Amino acid sequence: MKFETLGNATLQFFRDGQPVLATDPWLKGTCYFGSWALEKPLTDAQIANVLASDYLWISHGHPDHMHVESLAMLPQGKRVLVPDHYHAEIRDFLVGQGFDVTVMPYRAWIDLGPGMRAMCLDNLNQDAILVVEAGDALVINQNDSPLAADLPFLRRLVRTHSTDKTYLAALCSIDADMLNFVDGNDRRLTAPPAQLKAGKVHEVSRRAAALGVRNFCCSSNQHIYVRADSAWVNDYRISWPEMQAHWSRQQVRLIEPFVTVDLETGEVTRHHPSQTSDFSQVTTETGEDDWRATLTETEWHSVEGFMKRFHLLRRHLDFVAFTVGGETRTITLGRGDRGVRFALPKQSLLATVEYGYFDDLLIGNFMKTELKGMRLYPWFSPLVAKVGGNAKVFTPEAYRAFHWRYCKRAPLAYLRYQIERTWRQSISPALITFLSRLGVKEQARKAFRRLKHVPT
Repeated sequence: MKFETLGNATLQFFRDGQPVLATDPWLKGTCYFGSWALEKPLTDAQIANVLASDYLWISHGHPDHMHVESLAMLPQGKRVLVPDHYHAEIRDFLVGQGFDVTVMPYRAWIDLGPGMRAMCLDNLNQDAILVVEAGDALVINQNDSPLAADLPFLRRLVRTHSTDKTYLAALCSIDADMLNFVDGNDRRLTAPPAQLKAGKVHEVSRRAAALGVRNFCCSSNQHIYVRADSAWVNDYRISWPEMQAHWSRQQVRLIEPFVTVDLETGEVTRHHPSQTSDFSQVTTETGEDDWRATLTETEWHSVEGFMKRFHLLRRHLDFVAFTVGGETRTITLGRGDRGVRFALPKQSLLATVEYGYFDDLLIGNFMKTELKGMRLYPWFSPLVAKVGGNAKVFTPEAYRAFHWRYCKRAPLAYLRYQIERTWRQSISPALITFLSRLGVKEQARKAFRRLKHVPT
């Protein structure tokens, strides 16, 4: 039993040298409107292993996880496992492409052949965690899913397995979300990378220790920015040396990316002589976008109709403005002055309106975001990108049904998720703002890190 980390969120599992399961196959090309590319392109042999795998698993609909160009390389009839997400769009799309699709029930084991089985834990964020049991080893593939709801369950599961053979593969990144915040003069407001990286690595190392795993594998963030208007975000990527420098839980072995892990012996085989990224892929182009292109009146009406279907937004902000080709239009949702302005090119905006996934614009980080009296969390990004874009929930009535579905399925997990989300997205940012105004933020940060046994 072995697994290989191919890059970004793709894990390849082997049994007796044969490929059994591959996760979130992104095999070639770019995503997020040409903004992201694989940090190290895959070899022909690695691609062949994914194509020959008995099973594929796709966690959620982000294009670096459900990569349509890569899916087109797969033979029809391939067995694909998907989470039991609220909306069946992913399943229906894959069935329409000719795949043999199985929806994995929440916390239920599915047999993958001799000595191997898998379990899926989907959540309100419309993401999912895959747990793979291979012999007496356990691999938790968190990718970029939240963990809080299922932490106690997974911790109990880890305790039932051989101590040294428990692994967590997860995102350790600050760039896989909107970073391109600007003021009214388009001056970037994002904090310097050095202020953000150490805290994120500490957070991930604490999570691994809380789970009780003995090994952490770098995964889900092996991508680079290659568009001319997003390449600046490469400075915010957390590199392997930075992971090593800031890792704060020595009881958890830190495993570099692009390796094969032998689940019997724990031996790690690296596949590249160095951890340098392939920045030769960075271009002077902006994908298929032309920042000078303007919208017609009909196209502006389609953008307005797209935003106004998110009825849940009306309680939390009053306007959404778009600047395209130098022209700004404001879509009024309420009577106040809380809102957001997005500056972006025409082609990507219209593609988003057509397909409905606003998160792709936020994560691509070429779009500029100006906030006025509000934050993207806890309302805009979740309601537009997750609940609206992925779950297809737009009205208060549908929103209540959406929450009830997850609450009645696992009440304690639902409660944990809500508490953690409220702390992370509302209470913690408000507390940081309050401490900053008092001038004691750094003192409080050091006290918190001492409490959590993190280097200060």
